Amino acid sequence: MCVSGGFRNGQVEGYAGLMRTGDTGLNLIKGYEGLRMSAHYAPTEEWTVGYGHTGTARHGMSVTEGDAERLLKDDVQPIEQLIGDTVRAPLNQNEHDALVSLIFNIGEENWRRSTALRKLNAGDKLGAANSFEMWTKAFVNNELVTLDGLVRRRAAEKSLFLMPTDASLVVPTSDVTPAAECEPEYISDKVLKAQPLVNFDEIKAEGKRSLSPEERASRTRALFAATQALSGDPSKMIISKAEEHADMGVTIGAVLAGLLAFALTGVGVILLLAQEAPGLAEAIGINYERFAAIFENLPIWLSAVGAAMCYFILYILVKRTARHDMKRRRAQDVAQLRIAE
Repeated sequence: MCVSGGFRNGQVEGYAGLMRTGDTGLNLIKGYEGLRMSAHYAPTEEWTVGYGHTGTARHGMSVTEGDAERLLKDDVQPIEQLIGDTVRAPLNQNEHDALVSLIFNIGEENWRRSTALRKLNAGDKLGAANSFEMWTKAFVNNELVTLDGLVRRRAAEKSLFLMPTDASLVVPTSDVTPAAECEPEYISDKVLKAQPLVNFDEIKAEGKRSLSPEERASRTRALFAATQALSGDPSKMIISKAEEHADMGVTIGAVLAGLLAFALTGVGVILLLAQEAPGLAEAIGINYERFAAIFENLPIWLSAVGAAMCYFILYILVKRTARHDMKRRRAQDVAQLRIAE
């Protein structure tokens, strides 16, 4: 059953028990968003009117201050519902109002994956307040930069979140939506597509920069593994016995296939000499009878040599596939070892 809004224990209650945004939270949003009496085309490529209202804003639309107030209250209702659905920790009025202002600015999708929500639900309210400061960057001319307006807004929201009683805050305006890249582990397709395939400046600087502790530790482990391999530890051989046998099989198959190709070429040379230079052929012992015998058995020779070559080529491919599988399994073993470390 729906109940009308009212006050209880210093909190503003709305419908179905949801907390409603108090005057302090609304004033915080008003101070940052600013009042636009006429529709404005924002950098986010959306029409904005009133206090950051975008839902029904359109070109040529104008509102009064009272209209803007009603639109703002309508806009925060879905945010209040979102907080009720996603936050499991108890909130006081200041904490709730600060979260409303934050979500009003960053959006629902960013809020659901934010560090602030995770820490809040884990009971770490101070960590949640500190994570507000992640959301201070936005794209300006396709470059991710920290904006003064967002820094000030996050500081005001954090201050309200940590404040035990209501207080009115005078805040500057902000007209920019923070980028999803404020979360350190998130990289959008926009950033990935903007990055060059090969950054030659980074490659040149690679040799000049000092290694981080993680990189030094990784290289130390790799050097230790190589030392163990060279010392003869069978479990850490650079090339295992199975891989060595596979390589030998490939080499033997290639040599035999080459010999067969050489033999086939020899038969072709003999036939060419008998046809084009019979005198030279007789001089080296290839007379008409031998030529006739070779020519008569030529299909058998060609079939046998071709079949043998196909066999050895297939043998080489099988050995190469086995070698590739061994390398893949070894890479998986190394990856599992690194995860275990």
